[in-house]
Amino acid sequence: MKTKMLTAFLALMWLASPAFSQYEDHLDFTEPIHKNESAFTISLTSNGLALGGVFRKALPDYLHLGITAEFMILRDDKEFQQITYFGQLISVNDANRLFMVPINLELKKRLFANSIEDNFRPHIMAQGGVMLGMNFPKEQYINGNIEKFSNEYQVGYNAVIGFGVDIITRDNFFASIRPQYRFTYFSEEIANKTNHSAFEIKFELGGN
Repeated sequence: MKTKMLTAFLALMWLASPAFSQYEDHLDFTEPIHKNESAFTISLTSNGLALGGVFRKALPDYLHLGITAEFMILRDDKEFQQITYFGQLISVNDANRLFMVPINLELKKRLFANSIEDNFRPHIMAQGGVMLGMNFPKEQYINGNIEKFSNEYQVGYNAVIGFGVDIITRDNFFASIRPQYRFTYFSEEIANKTNHSAFEIKFELGGN
């Protein structure tokens, strides 16, 4: 009985020894990479397109704090295109030429960093900031007369929430896709409304 207890005690001491600890450390996968990020962004929205860029500072606990700016080209909600009898492509209800510039702070949180491969990085993201709106209405025929409308300039606010995935290459370049929703409001109407919220698909190409 004493021999068995002594054997068990020696085994426990060996498991706790530095040699075993080094072996255990060797078995662990390497620490996930967590660095600053910068990227070129493209957004496809339900009524337009946006191009921009983002820079993110790496924070503890796999967080990134970033700043992002975009230039958005939007069309009227009721605008559509059709082909005439003569084969011409025309736009209908395109009374406005609307542009928006969101400038936001961003918080991005990587998920499951220690549970899955480092080259596949799910994340959640939230943004908030100002929205600059510019609308340049087109001349329109109303009751047989040409009506001219004044240009519109508004400053509003926007907030974005989304969930996406970063795919990392060996050279620490990455490509991302992220469905997101942008809440956009102005205190006064621009392009005939104050609420310009919309669903978006965001693509990013960047590096660490």
